[in-house]
Amino acid sequence: MERYTDTTSGGYMQIPVADKTVTAELSGDFTLPDYQPEIKRLLRVVASVLPPSRYVGDREAELAGAVDYYVLYTGSDNEVYCAPLTTEYKIAIPYEGEEGAVAGLTGNAVIFPDLVSGRVTSPRRLNIKCRLRARAMILGEMPAAGGFDSRAEGIETLRAATHVTKRLWGTGEKLTLNDEMLTDGRGGDLRVISADGRVLMSEAIAEAGRVDCRGELYLKLLMSREDGSAPYTVLRKMPFSCGVAVDGARRGGTASAKGSVCELAVTVEDSRILISASLIPEAEVCVEEKAEYVKDVFSTLRHSSCEYRRVVTAQGGSSFGGNFTLSDSLPLEEIGMARDAHVIDASGVVIPEETVHEGGRTAITGKARFTLLIEKDGEYTTVDAELPFRYELKDECERAICEAEVITVRTRCDGERLGIDSEIFVRGSGWRETACQMPERVTFGDRFIPAKGEWIICYPSFGDSLWSVAKRYGVSTESLAERNGIAEGNTPDWESAPLEVGFLMI
Repeated sequence: MERYTDTTSGGYMQIPVADKTVTAELSGDFTLPDYQPEIKRLLRVVASVLPPSRYVGDREAELAGAVDYYVLYTGSDNEVYCAPLTTEYKIAIPYEGEEGAVAGLTGNAVIFPDLVSGRVTSPRRLNIKCRLRARAMILGEMPAAGGFDSRAEGIETLRAATHVTKRLWGTGEKLTLNDEMLTDGRGGDLRVISADGRVLMSEAIAEAGRVDCRGELYLKLLMSREDGSAPYTVLRKMPFSCGVAVDGARRGGTASAKGSVCELAVTVEDSRILISASLIPEAEVCVEEKAEYVKDVFSTLRHSSCEYRRVVTAQGGSSFGGNFTLSDSLPLEEIGMARDAHVIDASGVVIPEETVHEGGRTAITGKARFTLLIEKDGEYTTVDAELPFRYELKDECERAICEAEVITVRTRCDGERLGIDSEIFVRGSGWRETACQMPERVTFGDRFIPAKGEWIICYPSFGDSLWSVAKRYGVSTESLAERNGIAEGNTPDWESAPLEVGFLMI
């Protein structure tokens, strides 16, 4: 069902200027801080991309931000440790400028780590390589209803209207959450190895100039005790609500939102675990507008010719967001895991790859990659597993942009197979494409010199309109309609009678 409104865009329509996927290779050497134990064995490196600052120019967009690395390793005492590290990224996205998109350019990008690897170069130093993949959408607002309206020159303009989807983005202020947990009362000093936060947005509602969001921060703590027992994980949910300012948003638009954890501090005091977590919310809104534009132009005084352009716009678009459980199992032999090994922790990343259309439905497919921290006979190592990813959209669309995040992962051993149950959060937007014909250039030549005493009768062909006849003979649609008794807005019955074009006399 279409979600059209009567709101008119005021003569501007948002058009896609660029839709590009680019990659950026990051590589850097890092030194562990003095308080971190030396590295005996590197287990895994997890990358988290923070929201970028965005600059959109006439021919290039630039995204700049930070990537947080969480390096899990074993020390010389065979205990598990985590070192948080940070690096900067900058992604340049060149594109061809679109002539006419003069009222402002805007853009957004979905950025996620494609591949992350680490190599230990000395007991306190390591090299980390990370490939970021970014899909960027650049949009421009093009004037659509002006430029050919001078009645003094005998200009006739054919105006039309279409419904278009306008996409809007906004980034909110940093939101800090505080919480505390009681320890489980087990013996031995408690140590927090690592803390990982993921945000699941359960609600995003568009209002006037903002998006109201509700969700939960899923905090996962990897912990250990000095009694020699294996590490274990604890999950904590922290609910929150916030608002994100989005210029142009209004009630009735569809909205989606996400959150990125930018700061995490966890301390143990006596029998309490104190938590402070900060996140940055982002929101997207799709609104439907009725855009008026000039479809054709001619002159009633001069010979004229018109060159046209095909303008592609989005239509019937909507933002979407939700979560679902991805469950499957893999043979232990396939992932290189021994039967008597135990999974201590698991993390994952989802990589959407393509949009497919099957049987009237639209789905986004890709892969989910998981890294499992396992223990066997007091030794720790990691194994990788990969599952196919598929998310079906409620509305059929021709194009979609999507990002997904693994919120939680649970594993279970069943004989010779390992089961994986992962909660995945998905958000994005989908739309159809429609094209409008608009004049790009109009050339006016010599003045008309009509024949004297000529009476013109036109027999319209199938497919003719009041406009096409008026343009063919260089008369105004108003005079043509008046002469033939055609009420404004009515369609003539071409088969009942010919049209009088007029008596031309100088």
